[in-house]
Amino acid sequence: MDIPIEFLIRAGQVETTEVLRKYAARKLSIALRPFRAQVRHITLRLVDINGPRGGVDARCSISAGLFNGQRLFVDATAAWPVAAISHAASRLGDAMRRGNARSRGFRSLRISDRKPVSG
Repeated sequence: MDIPIEFLIRAGQVETTEVLRKYAARKLSIALRPFRAQVRHITLRLVDINGPRGGVDARCSISAGLFNGQRLFVDATAAWPVAAISHAASRLGDAMRRGNARSRGFRSLRISDRKPVSG
């Protein structure tokens, strides 16, 4: 992926951090493949909220700066860091899809906009 990604990972050891960095880059590459010409910069933050106490404690926040000046922010919380990364990357891809649909003027047809069917 040719989009610059800034990683801020505050969890685990150096080996774990490198594995999570590669995993996140792969997930973001897949989620943003159709939109890579629109994304200028990505910042990913992964934090272990509860530390060694356990529980739902991995939060992944992704901020994407777009070439049109907009900024998207998504986050996800899960028990495991890889799950939080996967959910956040998926949410970012969904947000990009919604933004593209909105900018192209797609909208769902409202009931009041439908023409009555004569029959």
